[in-house]
Amino acid sequence: MYKKIRVFTCCYVWFMKKVFAVLVCLPMLTLAQQTNTSDNNSDNGVERTIILSKASANYINWIGGDSIIILDAYTIKNTDSILALADGIILTGGEDINPLQYNDTINLAVCGDINYQRDTLERKLFAFSLEKKIPLIGVCRGMQMMNVASGGSLYGDIPTEIGTTVIHRNNGEVNHEIVLCDTSSLIFPIDTDTIMVNSWHHQGLKIMPNHLRVIARSFDGLPEAVVMDKSEHPFMIAVQFHPERLGKENAIHQTMKKSFFRAISSNSK
Repeated sequence: MYKKIRVFTCCYVWFMKKVFAVLVCLPMLTLAQQTNTSDNNSDNGVERTIILSKASANYINWIGGDSIIILDAYTIKNTDSILALADGIILTGGEDINPLQYNDTINLAVCGDINYQRDTLERKLFAFSLEKKIPLIGVCRGMQMMNVASGGSLYGDIPTEIGTTVIHRNNGEVNHEIVLCDTSSLIFPIDTDTIMVNSWHHQGLKIMPNHLRVIARSFDGLPEAVVMDKSEHPFMIAVQFHPERLGKENAIHQTMKKSFFRAISSNSK
């Protein structure tokens, strides 16, 4: 009788652990199901897991596709539990980065809301990508975090420090041209000189480490696209604008997605 009770207890504990695991993963599974309605990626149906630092419908619709599982790191308490699953990482747009992250106290006065949890999370995702050579895209704030985590700094408020030659936001999203100062087929279509992008930010890259290469600038000189030197990382790219909101027919929207999945396919974990 004692043995039967013991066996039953062990089975019950095992069953409850499985139930708990499913419940914990429900938000992630929901995101994965949502991606199936999006355009396919070019990875021949191989299942891939993409971690977003903070998810939204625009990012899911942009990067999603058949066999793509998208995990929202911001909603998961134990980040370590998902890092080993990552085939690719995207640092998404959002709040101003805490200036203390780049040893600046002056910019505190011009920052909006600061999300300390997100600063810590995205530094961790960046460090993991750098160490494990996981393909990474930075978008807007994500590009700024890539620079800060690499030892760079930010302009605290573009109109104040650079001027208003180019309007980077005006009570919401605006559009302006950027000019390519280098070549990168990972972000832009081939033979592109100038191109129109969307914009919604008041901060930007200031001091940059040598291993970040500027690919494009706005006409006030602000970096709009960067690529990490391949000696540091095989695929780490970032843009100051929002490709996820440019639309499926947009060339940048398509180019960045395709190059991201090509990097994922060629990356051996």
